[in-house]
Amino acid sequence: MKTKFIPLILTASVCFGLLTGCQSSELSSYTEDKAKESSVPATSDNTQTVKDYTPAYESYDPDEVMLTVNGIEVTWGELFYWYVYDVSTVENYFGEITDWDAQCGFDPNKTNRDYVIGNALDTVKHYCAVESKARDMGVALTDEDKETLKTNWDNNVQSYGNGDEAAFIEYLKKAYLSKEMYDHINEVSLLYDRMLDNMFGANGEKISEKDVLEKGSEMGYVRVKHILISSMDENNEKLSDDKLTEKKASAENLLKELKGISDKAALEKRLDEMISEYGNDPGTEFFKDGYTFIPGSGTMNADFENAVTKLGDYELSEIVETNFGYHIILRLPLSSSAVIDSNNKTLSYYAAQDMFSAETEDWADESSVKFAKAYEKMDIEAVFNRAKTEPAENK
Repeated sequence: MKTKFIPLILTASVCFGLLTGCQSSELSSYTEDKAKESSVPATSDNTQTVKDYTPAYESYDPDEVMLTVNGIEVTWGELFYWYVYDVSTVENYFGEITDWDAQCGFDPNKTNRDYVIGNALDTVKHYCAVESKARDMGVALTDEDKETLKTNWDNNVQSYGNGDEAAFIEYLKKAYLSKEMYDHINEVSLLYDRMLDNMFGANGEKISEKDVLEKGSEMGYVRVKHILISSMDENNEKLSDDKLTEKKASAENLLKELKGISDKAALEKRLDEMISEYGNDPGTEFFKDGYTFIPGSGTMNADFENAVTKLGDYELSEIVETNFGYHIILRLPLSSSAVIDSNNKTLSYYAAQDMFSAETEDWADESSVKFAKAYEKMDIEAVFNRAKTEPAENK
């Protein structure tokens, strides 16, 4: 479940509860999925059960310091929040953890014990590293950031506490979150954004064109334009064999014309004209500079992606047939300003994310970690063995 450190904290959309994605090497955001009780797969007699981790949480005082990272104290309350994320996720997917030294379902190279302990430690190291590095660099939250935090809090009070702040605080407690920890996680998340802005620009505008293109290539991005001759009618039904033959012949004629153009600029210009006149892909209206994606990521049809990997810049594919129809693909050099997704994010933006991710990984790796005696003596198996599994109807 471990993923690269990427900025998933979007405090404007903070809800509450279980962390999205895999938190170990990223700053994670809230979703609604987590509460005090976690569902566990049904028992052998098909009885649905729930897991209450509260007794595990009560193993230590939530304010007890378990370790420090770069001098920043990490309490049991904070550490447990990250522990219970991974434990509940593993148990939701693979059933109750009964052998902590067994191979983890999410990582065959780790036991359940090492997976949970390691992920939590990675997480707190990343948070603390960002916090301490921001302090060293003099990066602080802006007035706008503080207003964002307040607005998010007010919205969540309304959504999850029916406008009652005390009720929302009680709601947070069901996910083992105090208001202070909730605030701290979101403050550090916004510090992450501010540091990214400071070093690379929010959209990578501080990175040179050369570096963006090198990073994009290193990440595996390609850029293409294509003509799609659809094999479907207006009702999204497959065309008759006669119509399909006609459509394919049309595509072959277009390809023949394009192959006769040797000048690169003229080739792209003529392709654009053909896309406008004959193309049936509505996405080309939005992605004016073509599609920029990583082959193998599942962004495009597998046959489409496979064809692209065989092309060099300004090379044309043969006719590629997919369930959408007949494609003529032109691979193009990467462009830092090419839009990659529906949020208008460009290659420069994604290059910045990746470059900053590498920086934060280094900060975390270089962090000074000191463990308290309570941490060194802690037996995570004994802690979570205190959790209770009960039939769902009892809740």
